[in-house]
Amino acid sequence: MKLFVTDLDGTLYPKKEVSNPNQFEDNLKAVHKWIEQGNKFAVATARGVHHYEVLCKKIGLTPIFIGANGAQIRYENGEVIAKTIPISIFIDLCKLITQHKINASVATGINKQWVWSSKDCYPLDCEVKPPYINDVVVMDVEDIDITLGTERIQIFVSKEKRDELRAFLESKNYPVTITTSDVDLIDIGPLNSSKGIAIEEICNHYGIAKENLVVAGDSENDITMFEVTDHSYCIDHAEPDVLNSAKHTVASVEEIIKLEI
Repeated sequence: MKLFVTDLDGTLYPKKEVSNPNQFEDNLKAVHKWIEQGNKFAVATARGVHHYEVLCKKIGLTPIFIGANGAQIRYENGEVIAKTIPISIFIDLCKLITQHKINASVATGINKQWVWSSKDCYPLDCEVKPPYINDVVVMDVEDIDITLGTERIQIFVSKEKRDELRAFLESKNYPVTITTSDVDLIDIGPLNSSKGIAIEEICNHYGIAKENLVVAGDSENDITMFEVTDHSYCIDHAEPDVLNSAKHTVASVEEIIKLEI
């Protein structure tokens, strides 16, 4: 038995500019064939476990789910294991962004709601805003229960400023893991959490050897997956540092499964 773990956005869900307009459907057909041959399938994403039902409907499967960049694992039996960071870090980041007049937005999940630091930022000078910008809860940080925990914090910032802001945050020495999941996204999670760590826990759970593990991704938050196995594949539109971290470069999930099945 083998395990195939794929990133979601940009990997299983192709970018809009791919040459094959049916690539998503072709990816799914390949995944179904993989499972039909007795193998296991998992999705690893920055999205939280709240997205699981939407995912299942979209792909017609109930995969193992790694959410919040590895802070959450949902097994096939419905068991969810989650690591958290104090919500006080989210509050502090909101204040930091405001104090330094940084053109960015801070977001997290609180009580199954997606909470933003400000509805006006994404960032302010970004020409394209996501469609869900008005479907979020905006809370006064003083009203947030500081005893709560959260699995992830995301900071939305222009791609030109992403790496500069990340370096600034790292200089603050927060007890967190900092990575990126897109050109305009900084992801903050609990210490000792990553997609790679979660995959190792899943392999131990099911007794799957690393030589029977196949992984696919396209962003920095996927690099820890690439480090777990030699069967690591990066989608060819990724940034250079990400491409160089995987053993192989391919165009699609469909191509990976054809090579590994």
